[in-house]
Amino acid sequence: MAEKKFWNKVKSNPFYLALTGIVGAVLLFFLVLYLAVPSYIFADIEPFHGDFIYNPYSEINRVNYMDFRSDNIEDQGVKVYEYGYALGGARYLCLGYDKKRKIDYLFLQSVHYKQFNIDQLKKTTRLVALAHPSKGFKQGEVTRLDHYRVMEALSPNDNSLYYWDIALSNGHRVNIIATGNQYTTACIADNDGDAILKALEAGNSYAVKYKGNLAEVPELQYVKLENDTIRVAVTAKAEEMRFIGQNAIVKQTLANVSEGVYPFGKDDTYIRAEIEFDNGNTLYLNPLVRHQYQYFFDLDKAKVMKGRTYLMWAVYIIVVLAYLRWFFIVRRHGNSGK
Repeated sequence: MAEKKFWNKVKSNPFYLALTGIVGAVLLFFLVLYLAVPSYIFADIEPFHGDFIYNPYSEINRVNYMDFRSDNIEDQGVKVYEYGYALGGARYLCLGYDKKRKIDYLFLQSVHYKQFNIDQLKKTTRLVALAHPSKGFKQGEVTRLDHYRVMEALSPNDNSLYYWDIALSNGHRVNIIATGNQYTTACIADNDGDAILKALEAGNSYAVKYKGNLAEVPELQYVKLENDTIRVAVTAKAEEMRFIGQNAIVKQTLANVSEGVYPFGKDDTYIRAEIEFDNGNTLYLNPLVRHQYQYFFDLDKAKVMKGRTYLMWAVYIIVVLAYLRWFFIVRRHGNSGK
């Protein structure tokens, strides 16, 4: 009886009728939006392994400092925007984009939605970076998410170095960028947008935390791999040089050196270096990683599960049709009781 009265009220009042239509249209829009996201299968969590070691650093001829959140970043040849409207805080920096993505999933976002966003962004963006990951991503999600190459691991309001190590420890080759006041990214490349993006993608770059004048910060001189020995040198004596590996464990610390040597052990899956100077200036280098094949390439660790996706869509369609049938039956009964 209450349902009949409700539908009679809606039917007789144009305002309620329009409101019901608008609410229904909005709900249908979000329903279709969410249902369009496929299910993914993620590769088993596996650290880097193999007999070969990938060194991302080439000969260092020129260093360009880039803050990818600066107001004039596009004047430096790189188009950047931040994507993400979700209430959960998942954000992405899109570096070198052709077109902005405007659709997002405002409410609940599982790892499948986040992986789908990365894949969609990659269609129109050269490099996708997880932005301030500790604020928008769960640690368990970082162990699984793939197809992105860069992480904004350092900024004034977020230190996500541990998230970076989580990704690396689970076999995802991710390079670091730092943005904002007293943070920047050093790209070993000519002052050209395409060259800078290539350097970021390859890992031929590093993050910098600095105090005072950036021009006074010592620079990376070289990173060499001689057999299984890493040699890292900077242009001034460092107070401390740390070599960090699997699960963010500090494997070796050297004090008061301008060159550090670390033997890449058989149990080392990746090694990255942090170089800290006496005034707090610090360089964060990208990792050298183990790999299985003579010619290095990144493995695909996230794939769409077509069978499960189609089954899920079929179930949702049945549920929607059942709801619509119930809706119109209730409405018809409401009208018949006028």
